[in-house]
Amino acid sequence: MVSPIKKILVIDDDVSLHDLCRAILTRYGYLCVSAFSGEEGLQKISKENPDLVLLDLMMPGIDGHQVYNQLISDPVFERFKNVPVIMLSAVIKDQEEKNELLSKGIAAYLHKPFGLNELVNVIQNVIIANEVKLKNIKLQEEITRSKQYLERIIDHAPLGIMAVDKNGNISQANTFFSKMIGTKHPKELIDRNVLDPYFINRVEIRDHFKKAIAEGRPSSIPSIDVRNLTGQNFRVNIQYVPLRGESGQITDVLSIWEDVTEIERRAYELSILRQISEAMQSVLDVDILLNLILTSITAGCALGFSRAIIFMMNENEGFLEGRMGVGPISVEAAYQIWGELEKDHSNLDLFLSKFGGRLPNQNDPFNKEVKKFRVSMKDNNNVLVQTVVNQKNYWIKNQNQLAELNLSLNENFIQFLELQEFVTVPLITKNRVLGIVVADNKYSSVSLREDQISLLKLLANHAALALENAEAYQNLEDKVKQLADTLVKLQETQDKLVRSEQLATIGKMAAHVAHEIRNPLTAIGGFAKSVLKNPNKLENVERSAQIIDKEVERLEKILKNVLNFTRISMPFKRKKNINQIIQDIVTLQQPVLRNGISLHIELDKNFPEFYFDDEQMKQAVMNVVSNSISSIKDKGEVTIRTLRENNFAVVEIVDTGIGISKENLINIFNPFFTTRQDGTGLGLAVTQMILEGHDGKIMVESILNKGSVFRLKLPLMVDISKELEAESLVVAG
Repeated sequence: MVSPIKKILVIDDDVSLHDLCRAILTRYGYLCVSAFSGEEGLQKISKENPDLVLLDLMMPGIDGHQVYNQLISDPVFERFKNVPVIMLSAVIKDQEEKNELLSKGIAAYLHKPFGLNELVNVIQNVIIANEVKLKNIKLQEEITRSKQYLERIIDHAPLGIMAVDKNGNISQANTFFSKMIGTKHPKELIDRNVLDPYFINRVEIRDHFKKAIAEGRPSSIPSIDVRNLTGQNFRVNIQYVPLRGESGQITDVLSIWEDVTEIERRAYELSILRQISEAMQSVLDVDILLNLILTSITAGCALGFSRAIIFMMNENEGFLEGRMGVGPISVEAAYQIWGELEKDHSNLDLFLSKFGGRLPNQNDPFNKEVKKFRVSMKDNNNVLVQTVVNQKNYWIKNQNQLAELNLSLNENFIQFLELQEFVTVPLITKNRVLGIVVADNKYSSVSLREDQISLLKLLANHAALALENAEAYQNLEDKVKQLADTLVKLQETQDKLVRSEQLATIGKMAAHVAHEIRNPLTAIGGFAKSVLKNPNKLENVERSAQIIDKEVERLEKILKNVLNFTRISMPFKRKKNINQIIQDIVTLQQPVLRNGISLHIELDKNFPEFYFDDEQMKQAVMNVVSNSISSIKDKGEVTIRTLRENNFAVVEIVDTGIGISKENLINIFNPFFTTRQDGTGLGLAVTQMILEGHDGKIMVESILNKGSVFRLKLPLMVDISKELEAESLVVAG
């Protein structure tokens, strides 16, 4: 890399010296600038910014002494104060004067006349020396800046830092440690001895300093309580780091103190809040929950307020009502309660389960008085109302503050509680205020604290959610009870309806049976009397007996149909082939078919065997087929098909009979409904009951004078569990 050309300013009133210097210095690569007086020299310095100045000591006007003094002292030339100056003089000065000039900062001193080589050598040496000097200055400035930066970091670090020598004397401390230990400035700690028990009260801390010096190993003390010089207690984590010199010997111990007082307090508060929240989540009774909340607020092992009251919103009537209060009603009661609790060393969980997880004492005088208070929401200046309206807490420290805030409080409430300092906190959930908490430290002579109120606000948020859940659960319980009562009434009504329907069915059945047997009984009676009148007329007796026998057979048929309807049992399902059932039915029907009626089957040959009651299904299909045949007046046909639809087996019976009207279609499955003179009205009703017993159904489509389609649909149960098979065997048995 090519070095930049150095610029040399020559300040001298001798013109020949300028020519000589320019000739020689240019040869060595320097740029030479001339000034012929002190005044011009100062101007050229500002303008040319030279790297070196050759300055003549004796000049008319401003001499070399004056130029140099102005250069190093005048603020105008501040940026040139490190430019090296070589003083030239033809006058022989004593050594003392030379030393004085050199002590002021002159880089070199040359007597005129001087050799050219001597001049060049001096210039080169001065420039090199000045570059080293500038580098050292720059390095020193960087070191100073780094030191200052490090000192600022240490001093502003959020940790207490101090260095202690081998004898225990403090050599350095930062501001954070100074404040922590209780002094106004770190300087007050210098030379204080950490082994002094009046300075550091914990022997463990002093012993760790000794151990660090003796063993030369880092160590630490986690979470230790310390009392500072002002008597204030705080908790810290302390780290000890031995420092060694160039020889490897321990010279100092660096001690770092981390203040964890606030962190551990916060962790403790969150632990309390977690325990209370878990306890609240397990309670769904509103009154027990309110007692648990108030117990948590007043428990010494929790929030530690003396008294607490909950007002709940009555939105329908527009007022706040005193719902529950926990606390002593007098100073005597306070000391009695605190005395009893002092004997109980339960932790918070046990304390809450012992005192909070139960209904409050209804005879408690404080609680009874609280329940008497009501505050109208129209009382706009009331601090309790403002807590609800503004949805924010109020920390009232005295009665004067109430007046300053243009707020008020019911006089009876003030007199009863003897309120002085208190706090109100709203119970908010989803922008809805359920109520408010009022708490104070009456009788304890301890002022409310910011952290205590902050914890109360957090607890109020959890309490509001728990109360909302409890109210929702209570409303749900009320609804469930109402539904249960309604269900009982519906069941009673249903039972009455079923009994009415059963009686109606029995009545209908009785009327049907009476109607059906009236004609046969009349015929039997008439012909029996005819036989009695003319017992000797054998021809008459024989004819009468035949008629009586026919009518008795008719009566038996009627009774059989009624019994079939009333005695349908649970299906006994076995793995059978539905196609075989259809073929058996066709075989039975073929001989009795009237002329002009044909019976066809279209069976799915790949139809698998499945579980059903073959006897019941044969009866069901037979009933439908008989109806279809009966619906054909002259000529026609009946077709029986088997097919699969997803997981269902379908038996389809299609006829070309007279069809069924829309009016009759809705009644055909009702017992005893029939349009046939010889029908009982039970065949299709029985079929429907059989299908429903198989978890199936029967459907019908019909067009008047064209025919009907009946579809019997039941589950296609190819495999059956052992349990179901066993159940079927039990039913069959």
